Parts: sequence; C-alpha cells; structure tokens
Amino acid sequence: MLSIFIPSFNHAPYVTEAIASARLIDVPGKHIYVIDDASIDNSEEVISAYLAEVNAEDVTFIRKSENKGVIDSMITFLNLCKTEYIYVVSSDDIAIPDGICELVRRLEESRTLQFIIGGGKNVLSDGRLTPIYGRKHNDLFRQSKEKFAESIFLMDSSPLLCQSSVFRASALRDVEAVVPDIVADDYVIFSKLFLRYMRKGIDYDFLPTIDCVYYRHHGNNSYQRILRQVATTLQVLEVVAPKHIRGRAIAYKLSFFTLISLRRRDFSSMLGILRLLRARSVPSFVRGLALNAYWWSKYR
Repeated sequence: MLSIFIPSFNHAPYVTEAIASARLIDVPGKHIYVIDDASIDNSEEVISAYLAEVNAEDVTFIRKSENKGVIDSMITFLNLCKTEYIYVVSSDDIAIPDGICELVRRLEESRTLQFIIGGGKNVLSDGRLTPIYGRKHNDLFRQSKEKFAESIFLMDSSPLLCQSSVFRASALRDVEAVVPDIVADDYVIFSKLFLRYMRKGIDYDFLPTIDCVYYRHHGNNSYQRILRQVATTLQVLEVVAPKHIRGRAIAYKLSFFTLISLRRRDFSSMLGILRLLRARSVPSFVRGLALNAYWWSKYR
C-alpha cells in the first residue's frame, strides 16, 4: 500500500533516526527505500550497521556510486515503487507515524483526492518547535481555483514539503512531477501537481493540523545558501511556470530573494541576484519588492 523514500546525502548524524521513524508507520504492505547519493561522510557505514543491527527486512538500501542529485534518486525509487501511495522523508528529518497513517487512511476513503499535504513542526537549532505552515499557507489554499495556480508561482508559497505529504503514485506519474536535471525537488513536484489538481478538498487537501514530520533546521539546509536557492527556483520556473506569467514570476522571485539577502545583510548574494535581472523585468521586480514586503509584514 505505501512505499517510503528516504533520500540520503551526508546526513550520518541523523539518517538512522529518519529510518527508525519510517519503520514505525503502521500501514499494510509498507516498504522503505533508502537511496544514498554517494555521500562523502560515513552515511553508508552508519546505515548498513543500523539495518544489520535491527534486521530491517522492510528496508531496501541502495548506495549510488556517483552523486547525481535527489531527483535522480527519486526516479530510481519510482521505478522500484509498486504501491498505490508514496511518502518521502528526508534523511535529516523525522516522520510522525500517526500523521502519515491518517493521511493514507483519508486517501483510501476518497475516490478523488490525489495527495494530501499534512502539517508538521520545524525543529530549530535551539530545540524549539514551531509550525511549518501558518497564515500564509491558509490564505494561499483558500483562494479560488482560478487564482490558485498563478499564486503558486507569484506568491511566496515556501515551504511546501513532500515530507509532510502523502501522494498517489499515479498522480506523480501522470503529471511527470519528477523532472530529470531539476534540482528543487519539492518545488517542481508541487508546481506540476497544482497545474493539474487545483480543487482543494476534491483533487487535493491541505490539513496542517495533522502533524506528519519534524523538519530539522541546521547549517547544512539548502535554504541557507541563497544563490543556490535562486538558481534552483529559476530552473523550475523556466520549465514549469505557464508562459503568460513566467517573466513576472521570475521577477517576483528575484525580488523575494533580494529581500532575504538584504535581511541577512548578505550583500554579495544580493548583487548576484540583481545581475540576473533583465531590463524589461524591472517594473515587475519593483512590484514584487512591494508585494513581498507587504506579505512579510502580514505574515511574519
């Protein structure tokens, strides 16, 4: 019924906790696939030793000989996956078994829902727990179907996390949600899904009160590297964003990351972002600065 994908890369201190939490998800026919993307720390040894110690017959461990990125690992996983439902949890996060079971149960009871986004908690570096989703996401998912698809590209919808969600495997395959050579896995997956499945409560659901993951924050999170985030976000927009809003979406995202750089006093990244701005996009960029500043004042 459920296949669980744990992409592993240089998370030796955390990965066994991720696997252990996934093993506690009590769903019939569950199987876990841990795919290590040629980690250069001791992840392989840590994973192998843990699986041998607990005699984990419900886990398949694959070690890639070459680092090719998480999308390559997910393609490998989808080729192996034979179940109706899919859950993905990063190797530095912790699944909340009861929440995942509840999302699977709700999908089982529905004829139309293709995926459900549950909730979760941020685990901050000082140990504090905060909700992953808040008013910004509630407002986003309250929008009409007509406005919603554009808002995914024009608003700051981050974060939207695969690790707080359960998907029908058929939905991911139908929209070709996993795109080779794209780096930003969560963003491209949800962007492609929402272009097809726009009706909340019918095509998908958003249930932030059902906690499904502890999302760990630490120095190695990719969101800490602004220019990398910019590059991976623009890559998705160039491939997925509807043509009639693509230029505006790119300008809005550049304005969003400019404000983040300014807030962090990361002037080097800010200059790098401004170099990407095309002259014809300046009016949209300026509007984006104003809109993002408004959204920040409203939601933060």
